[in-house]
Amino acid sequence: MLDPHQPLGWLIRLPFKLISPSSVMPVLTGPNRGLRWVVGAGNQSCWLGTYESDHAKAIAARVKPGMTVFDVGAHAGYYTLMLSRRVGPKGRVFAFEANLANTAKLRKHLELNDIKNVEVIEAAVTDRAGETFFRTNDDAGKYGYMGKISESGTPVRTVRLDDFPTPDLIKMDIEGAETLALTGAARLLSDHKSMIFLALHDGAFEQAPAILKQHGYRIEPVGERELWGTPS
Repeated sequence: MLDPHQPLGWLIRLPFKLISPSSVMPVLTGPNRGLRWVVGAGNQSCWLGTYESDHAKAIAARVKPGMTVFDVGAHAGYYTLMLSRRVGPKGRVFAFEANLANTAKLRKHLELNDIKNVEVIEAAVTDRAGETFFRTNDDAGKYGYMGKISESGTPVRTVRLDDFPTPDLIKMDIEGAETLALTGAARLLSDHKSMIFLALHDGAFEQAPAILKQHGYRIEPVGERELWGTPS
């Protein structure tokens, strides 16, 4: 098979390079197949439908119609679209995203697909409601705009998960703020109802799983930096 990273790989990449980043295309495969996506929102694997395919399949398999789910760190909405489709019209998705560039893309994708069961929360998820600073990486790169809570940067609203309805499932990928977010979800975790898919960053590799264990969660590693937390 021709490796796209080798010199002859340009033969594979060339058709994609000819597509404008502002073009709207149907997702070609995967759980979002057929949904409309802006080509330049994230990397090519989003509209190809192969983005984090193993994780996406595992999450989709656990989401049932009528569920309430949280997408914490929604980015441009790839997982949000998938979750919206899975929970159906009787379910609800809360999409949390602090980066304004990403929320604009997220809202665009909801509009393009006429999605009505998603509530966008334009805020950083931490251990308290209030305000903090959010530092963004303005170089979109191949994964789109990234950012994290910082001591300086753009002021953003902060929220606690405990101030929202207890969900059936949480997908969380927030660039190192996992410990803060879980600390602000003590009531929610004590309810022992929410399955959690957690991507770990920076100093959260030990602290975040420890918080889940304190609340009686079983931990199942599913990758180098991901885990499932399941209520006991």
